[in-house]
Amino acid sequence: MDFTNAAQELTYTRVRDYLTNSAFKDQLRADSTRPYFNLIHLNDTHIEVAILPWEHHPYPERELALVRASSCVTIGSGPELDLLRFLLDTNRKTRFGSFQTDEDGTIVFANRILGGDHMDLVELETCILAVAAIATEYQPIIITQFGGQRA
Repeated sequence: MDFTNAAQELTYTRVRDYLTNSAFKDQLRADSTRPYFNLIHLNDTHIEVAILPWEHHPYPERELALVRASSCVTIGSGPELDLLRFLLDTNRKTRFGSFQTDEDGTIVFANRILGGDHMDLVELETCILAVAAIATEYQPIIITQFGGQRA
């Protein structure tokens, strides 16, 4: 597996070590070619955890990496203006993460934290669990109000 910088590699190792010893260990799949993990929370919610290099940041002398946890909430929803307003309003109220959408009507909920030496494992767990909880909570709401189907 290739890494863009040492911070990405360190973050990958720390996330892998955490996940393989966590409550997610039995529902975990590591991608063999990219620094990604796929896991299932409560046998229902699929979560992708990606370790990404942070290339454009305010500290040019440092190598940094991010952990991005995301879950596809619905497919085929929207993109009506009411749905987009709902997602933006919900983003404003959500403490961690945000909803994202694409032109095909896929809605994803994602959260990011800083990786590297100072990555806090409680923050990592909170990041993943927040994504799972919000994706699970909002999936039926979005389908009922705006159409689409389970991801």
